[in-house]
Amino acid sequence: MSTSSASSMLLFILNIIHVVFGLAITCTAIWFFVEVHNITSLRNANHYLLDYNVYWPQAIPWVFILVGVLVLCVSCCGFVGAKKKSNGLVVMYTVFQVTTIVALIAAVVVALALADSSSTDKFIKDTIWDVYGTMKSDPTIETPFGTMEKRLQCCGASTPRDYISWRREFPISCCDTNYHGFLGSYSIDCDFTNKLANERHGCAEVATNYTRIVIRVLSAASVFTAFIGLMNVIVAVTLSKSVSKKPRMPPQEYESKKVLL
Repeated sequence: MSTSSASSMLLFILNIIHVVFGLAITCTAIWFFVEVHNITSLRNANHYLLDYNVYWPQAIPWVFILVGVLVLCVSCCGFVGAKKKSNGLVVMYTVFQVTTIVALIAAVVVALALADSSSTDKFIKDTIWDVYGTMKSDPTIETPFGTMEKRLQCCGASTPRDYISWRREFPISCCDTNYHGFLGSYSIDCDFTNKLANERHGCAEVATNYTRIVIRVLSAASVFTAFIGLMNVIVAVTLSKSVSKKPRMPPQEYESKKVLL
């Protein structure tokens, strides 16, 4: 197997890994944005009429979405260059790949230096508390807030005891309403003595921790994707050199035959 063929095959394999991680970053960032939007959409809109700021939990998903899409687009260029073994396409791919690596590293720096901070914690906690306060006067918020409690396995804003001042018992979303015992499942009461509900953390704490975890996971995935991109650059340069060194066939000369009329 020639050097160009081996480099072409290796570049194709590395680009498959690149696409997988680029797709994972993009999908995770979209999911993260939707989750943040689902929480912020429950806030009392009157409290944010003059608040035009964009906070990092709202902005950082878009940063990772953009770099994820960039990874996917550049990988498509790499597939074409690896298949056609065109020196021009491979050089163009190398330039785009270097740009992608810079973008990935920049996204990680922004995420860890700015988004993974106390300002993000404050935004999430303030949002949860605002939704919880709105729920007291707006019963329509209780169902989506309960859905969030079920998903995050949390109860109340800061602690399950937040419900004591205005409810007679915990909401069902704080409890496992069906106990699965030896004789089957049966319903249990979700009162203030329920052990499971009292052991749960508040939603502000849980949501804050999950936000930090997602930001760090996206950052780690971006660092690994940048490393794969660096390997792609090395292989692409090798492929470009091997393609440019291919001997060209000398042009064939044909003797012109004069035809006497």
